[in-house]
Amino acid sequence: MSAVGKAGAEVSLEQAQEAARICVLHGLACLKQALGSLDAIERTLKLTGFVASAPGFHQQPAVIDAASRLLTDLMGENGRHARSAVGVAELPRNAPVEIEMILAVRASALG
Repeated sequence: MSAVGKAGAEVSLEQAQEAARICVLHGLACLKQALGSLDAIERTLKLTGFVASAPGFHQQPAVIDAASRLLTDLMGENGRHARSAVGVAELPRNAPVEIEMILAVRASALG
């Protein structure tokens, strides 16, 4: 998927939700590369989702719900987290969604 633009205008709710899931998968892929294994992740602590929103779009929580659900689907109870969903005017490269995750990593994985 390569949606660009604002949720509620060029990007549908469903496309924005898919973009949120892709953001999580990209973040996990970066962690796997850095840590050697996703088994090193102890739990998800916090997720902040930024949604580029057209005027009148108020479904930011529904967009970021997709990212939260993916983490709990993948990690079970350890995927549950604190969360914020924020509507913004613009994101870099005209992306519809940006995700920031804070995860706890097992000390043994840090060498």
